[in-house]
Amino acid sequence: MPSVTRFPLPPDQESQLRTTNEKIARLAASKPYSDIHYAFTFAAQLAMEALNTATELGKMPGIERGQLGLVVDFWYSLADHARTAALACVGGSQTLAEATVAFLFLQTSCARKPASAETAHPDPKGKGVPDVG
Repeated sequence: MPSVTRFPLPPDQESQLRTTNEKIARLAASKPYSDIHYAFTFAAQLAMEALNTATELGKMPGIERGQLGLVVDFWYSLADHARTAALACVGGSQTLAEATVAFLFLQTSCARKPASAETAHPDPKGKGVPDVG
């Protein structure tokens, strides 16, 4: 993974980042926000298990490691993204933009109706169309 240079934030942005991360951490400490963090953490754990399994499969006789390269890359990438999302969901963002997106994501994700709560109404052709509004 390439090295990323962090540039210092101006003092006002640094305090905004800290404040936003603190708001995210307070949200993540309660349900249903904590469930979102748990889902990303669990997804990362499952992706790591799949990665380990794919790596073990690559050691079997008759399997060329190159054949599983894309599979290993996929599970590694998924685990990395899920860990990053889990960290963002508890206030671990490194930039104000990341923190703002994470905060808005948590707020809007928990404000949505569950799929089971959606009602349906018929469209002009008589098919059920979910009412999400």
